Amino acid sequence: MNARQETIGRPQIPNLKLRKRFKQQTLSGHSSRQSWCLNIGAWCFLGVWSLGLGASAFAANGISFTSPGFPPSQMDADSRLVEDWGAVGVKLSGEGVADAAPTVSTVKFDGVVPAAQAVSQRGAVTLKLTAFRAPAYPAGVDVFTVRVEEKQGRAANVTVALELPAKVYAGLRTVRLGGRAVLTLPPREESGEKLRDWGYCDEASSLRGWAKPAGPCDPAFRNIRAGMGGVPIIYRFSVRPKSEANVVLGFCESHWAEAGQRRLICKVEGAPSQEADPIAKWGRHKPGALLFKARDEDGDGRLDITVRGASDARDKNPILNAIWIFPAGPPPNPGQIIAGKLNAAAKRYVDVGGENDQSLYPGGKLEYRIALPARGAQELTFFAACHGGSAPMPDVSAWTSETLRRAAREVWRDWKER
Repeated sequence: MNARQETIGRPQIPNLKLRKRFKQQTLSGHSSRQSWCLNIGAWCFLGVWSLGLGASAFAANGISFTSPGFPPSQMDADSRLVEDWGAVGVKLSGEGVADAAPTVSTVKFDGVVPAAQAVSQRGAVTLKLTAFRAPAYPAGVDVFTVRVEEKQGRAANVTVALELPAKVYAGLRTVRLGGRAVLTLPPREESGEKLRDWGYCDEASSLRGWAKPAGPCDPAFRNIRAGMGGVPIIYRFSVRPKSEANVVLGFCESHWAEAGQRRLICKVEGAPSQEADPIAKWGRHKPGALLFKARDEDGDGRLDITVRGASDARDKNPILNAIWIFPAGPPPNPGQIIAGKLNAAAKRYVDVGGENDQSLYPGGKLEYRIALPARGAQELTFFAACHGGSAPMPDVSAWTSETLRRAAREVWRDWKER
């Protein structure tokens, strides 16, 4: 949830029954991001729907769907989900898969929730796409589901590829356009895609030139990745299974001037966690380094590095400027590392948030590889940002496809009763 979402007031709900339901959901423990956004007086129904321009009017070019109080989204004739930030298409390939045009239609879930549906019989596999609007606070969320089902009694390996706008970036659990989360993803660890040898796998943001290091030091201390909204910073490196290494994390705090504001919990696999307050330990604009005796503890051939903000700190947004991975043995000299004189000796040197940084995930199409048993099916569910809003953040949002559908069902039932 961004700062703007935290400060926006709750919607004004004219209907007494809906006001009571909104209050009950809030008092029962739902945070503002989970509360039903039910501004029934908004333009959507008074404008588009009350003029008779419902979903059927768009059937020639696609299907529109919405929730009371929100602008509509659309599934176009090519079965793409169309939002204000771009369109999401789905391509299916693999064993027994043939080309076929989709049939796009309007459906109702649970008898009341308007939705768009696209179905295509792709040889041995049926591809079904559905989308409906859930009234998640504050701007609504579109729930987009991809279902593949084997129909001929033979197991099949298929690949579901998302076609995304050119300017977006796909992270571990979200797709982003600039600083806006526009799509929430199923876990990518389960996608089966080929990963790079190293990189970040988080929802943090890269901020070049954020830090103002005082005095001569390695150039990496000018750049950071920041876990805005309190999300962790996570890196993974391919290593020899069970191997050891000296890992050094570099920090430079240039926002706060007083100690006690931002405290960092740093965990490198195989080494004890370390907590650091950069201001208290090194001072403002002063580069610093933490050394870890690391080991691939679980033997999976990956070394995990995580930096989190302390849960009780005033500023819970973690930062990280640089990573060095040195061979095992005597620890390297921190002063020499900070000065940038040992980069060539490092097995890995990462200017975090800078030019030589990279995602663990390759660019291009976002793919999910699925092993379908005979007559079996599997679903992938994505949450899409609607007009003016953001997609839910997996680390901070409790929304699920089930709770979003329940929210939509309750809103539409109450709307029919008005």
